[in-house]
Amino acid sequence: MQVLASLFSFVILAFSLPSLAQVMPLGVYEGLMGNTGVAATHSTAASYYNPSLLVQRQKNALSINGNTIGTSNSRSEGSTLSSSLGFSPSYLSTILVGDALVHEFFLATTLQGQYNWATTKSGNTLDSDLNLNQVVTGYSMAFRSLPLALQVLGRYSEAKSYGVSEFSDPANNLYTVSKVKTEFKNLNLALGISAHFRFDSYTLGINFNTRGVNLHNQNEGKTKIYRHGPLPNEYVVTETDLGRTSVTNEEGKLAIGNGFKVGNHEFLTDSFFVENSNSLDSYNFTQTFGYRYGLAGGHQLLCGIGHSFGSDVKYVGQNFNSSVGYSWKTRQLRSAVGLYYSSNNTTIEASTAGVVFGSEYEY
Repeated sequence: MQVLASLFSFVILAFSLPSLAQVMPLGVYEGLMGNTGVAATHSTAASYYNPSLLVQRQKNALSINGNTIGTSNSRSEGSTLSSSLGFSPSYLSTILVGDALVHEFFLATTLQGQYNWATTKSGNTLDSDLNLNQVVTGYSMAFRSLPLALQVLGRYSEAKSYGVSEFSDPANNLYTVSKVKTEFKNLNLALGISAHFRFDSYTLGINFNTRGVNLHNQNEGKTKIYRHGPLPNEYVVTETDLGRTSVTNEEGKLAIGNGFKVGNHEFLTDSFFVENSNSLDSYNFTQTFGYRYGLAGGHQLLCGIGHSFGSDVKYVGQNFNSSVGYSWKTRQLRSAVGLYYSSNNTTIEASTAGVVFGSEYEY
């Protein structure tokens, strides 16, 4: 009995955010350029990529950026994780332009959805429904007199699950059904500082976020096990607090971007170094490339690609994301629509695809 309960607990603990290979597009422009925007002109998600770019804004704005309709699938070691087709607003913000400062209150959704998780291991099968949410919210202020910005970040992660596990051993007349409910919540507070430097047609952008200070952490699980056997009339019900679900948070983060603008052409490249809560003092490295063509006040074509690097990546294209789209402006309303796709074939096989659209209204 204890062996089975421990196995079930291990299965729940095995789930982690990277298995989703989820790259949520963020920003009207940036999300359609492979999430490239640390050194972009007229940033539409500055607080996420580089808050110092807010100084470029001349008008107040309301944004509902990077809304997505998509689905994702993941397979690894007899386990599958899949989401239903869902809708999620990935970037919401209010920009207030002042004489000395430019302010932005924002909320960025980096993960959201309903997932089904099915796995088989050592004769144990599990079918579980997962509800996952991960957001970054806060306040940014950029100085008019300096290419510098400061921000306060709140990072919130939530995971809830309900699953049923079955185990049968006919040779020993042993049959077990387990029900598990888990709930995970984490809220931490972090600070950020960013800057950008422009030299004619070239822009260098830098954004640094500190590790978070935990304000709230909850990780609970409840498992109820119904066992029949091995004796013919033996039936036992046991309740334990085994079983956990967790989502990794971003901790320290450094983003460096380069932008080149020549006429109606803009070329961008970003480098991201991200530290996760389950692996402190080590960093995941991602390189992105974006391209935009068009007039600032008219029609624009956008595309981009990103690639993650690490010890588990053996060749180009093994872990990448891409997007393409079109943006237009009607009076004070900037709109965009496009497609995104990501694939991860390292220690898992995962893919994500969907439609991204968004709008920003200046006043």
